Amino acid sequence: EFSGRDPSGRHVMGLLPAKGLATCVDADKRFLWDVPSSWTLEQAASVPVVYATAYYSLVVRGRLRPGESVLIHSGSGGVGQAAIAIALSMRCRVFTTVGSGEKKQYLQERFPQLTAESFANSRDASFEQHVMLNTQGKGVDLVLNSLAEEKLQASLRCLARHGRFLEIGKYDLSNNTPLGMALFLKNVAFHGILLDALFEEGNREWEEVSELLKKGITSGVVQPLRTTVFERNQVE
Repeated sequence: EFSGRDPSGRHVMGLLPAKGLATCVDADKRFLWDVPSSWTLEQAASVPVVYATAYYSLVVRGRLRPGESVLIHSGSGGVGQAAIAIALSMRCRVFTTVGSGEKKQYLQERFPQLTAESFANSRDASFEQHVMLNTQGKGVDLVLNSLAEEKLQASLRCLARHGRFLEIGKYDLSNNTPLGMALFLKNVAFHGILLDALFEEGNREWEEVSELLKKGITSGVVQPLRTTVFERNQVE
């Protein structure tokens, strides 16, 4: 992801398949957005990857509908924050996992709509009991997962009937971890989410992602992340 000025001086941000860490990039117009005048270019550089991933996962692949329930792992991470913002804008019930009290406090300040029951622990599988308890044993409609191994299995068990599981971590996909086919007796769907696949020829889903991000910026759902800026001599 990158942000900068195009040849006519417009402030833009965008995505590239590679080589984005440069002073000059050869950008494709399909993967560019205008930067709102109230944002700095540093702020804009924090937006494209996380919000494109979250919209692609939740809305395009997961078909999230208003009022559904969602479990978002690692909520204080970039994609987590983007996903929480999108889910709350659709009046969804959000559960999220965090690894520390500081991260929970940060998210509560950023998203006042989150209550004490919205939070569970991402360091172990205790979130499964928390989610099942607070959904009267039904589970959630969507899981946005980035946890691995036994936590992935626990996350699968959090899915309600007709639920959608959105896997954005690559660990278990790369390791060919077995899932267990009985899971699909609940009429659920499992999606492997790879943002780089959107750059492939013939992928029709990109237009939808691009439009969602554009609308999200206009409506104020999309907000820059809190960032740390490194000088160029600190790149390594």
